[in-house]
Amino acid sequence: MLLLSACGVEDSQLTEDQEILIQNEIEDAFTELRKAAKTLNHERYLSFFDETSFSVLNADGTTLRIFEAFKNSYLPQLKHIKAYNSLKFDPVNINVIDTHNAILVNEYSAEVMLKSGEVIATSGAGIQFWSKRTGEWKLVHVSDVTK
Repeated sequence: MLLLSACGVEDSQLTEDQEILIQNEIEDAFTELRKAAKTLNHERYLSFFDETSFSVLNADGTTLRIFEAFKNSYLPQLKHIKAYNSLKFDPVNINVIDTHNAILVNEYSAEVMLKSGEVIATSGAGIQFWSKRTGEWKLVHVSDVTK
């Protein structure tokens, strides 16, 4: 029994090359997510979320456990945004858990131009839980706080 347990632990450990590959895959997915957000491409943005296993912890302390509820709260906000003047993420840190799961932690700052002409600056931090259960990296949980 001890021998079988030891084999299981060894099999779950990632090599440095595997970890770097996963980090690069997550960085690529996050870059595409950022581009979609900045260009207000909501269909592309929402395609990064796991529709069957998704939850969110909002900055105001509220939670959502269903993707459709998140989508319904996100889409109405877009009608007020004209453009992002800036959208920066720094630092971005990725913690690889295993071959199918990783956590991305970031700080962000943004300047948003509303259709009314008003400019809003915001900053904060976020945590994203990424999972690759379906062959693609998808967001299964997002949490954020504002500064």
